[in-house]
Amino acid sequence: MKNTPARGRPINQDKQQQQKEKLLTAAFQLMAQKTYKSITIRELADHAQVNSAMVAYYFVNKEGLFIALLDQMAERHFVNMQKVFQAQNPIKSFIFTMIKALSENSSFARLVHDEFLSEDSALSEAFIERFPKRMAQILPSLVLKHTGIQDSQKAKYAAFTLITMIITPFIGEPVRKKAWQISDAEIQDPQWAEHIYTTFISGCSGNSTEETMESIQEEKQ
Repeated sequence: MKNTPARGRPINQDKQQQQKEKLLTAAFQLMAQKTYKSITIRELADHAQVNSAMVAYYFVNKEGLFIALLDQMAERHFVNMQKVFQAQNPIKSFIFTMIKALSENSSFARLVHDEFLSEDSALSEAFIERFPKRMAQILPSLVLKHTGIQDSQKAKYAAFTLITMIITPFIGEPVRKKAWQISDAEIQDPQWAEHIYTTFISGCSGNSTEETMESIQEEKQ
């Protein structure tokens, strides 16, 4: 008995993947310019140069598209984190890497500010599962291993403090610029990362900032 050939247009998987990537790129680029709520499906499709029906076809709806984008970003981010944790000074490397990532992905910082801090956001839970919860599972152990902290609860508090120190200047951009007059260039300068590192290590060790700086200089020698 012969097999009956499948009916309909053959599926071009390469083309489908290209269209999906175009939509993901469009979502990433548009969220640097507008809030999530103000971005329309038509805008996403026009920016990606595909039919607007493709959003529903590949991602069900706009929320599904942005969740897929979060998945993609999280995968890349935590691959980089594995490299960071193997560095000679993992905590310093973590700080520099996080600041660099946030500086280069202003659209992500905007999305965090506009959506993830809002309790009624459709994306809030998806974001928490993919970024903060995963970070909360790995960062405290890094603090335990590379600071003077030996208590797991204190390490968790310290890890939360560290991530807050890094992220707040980006998601609190208006306050940073208008009230404190600290520019983007300043928080992207290596001295800013060094400032966070010395402040954090000083707090973990119980030493003064001057003592911590002396210790760091001794390590360099």
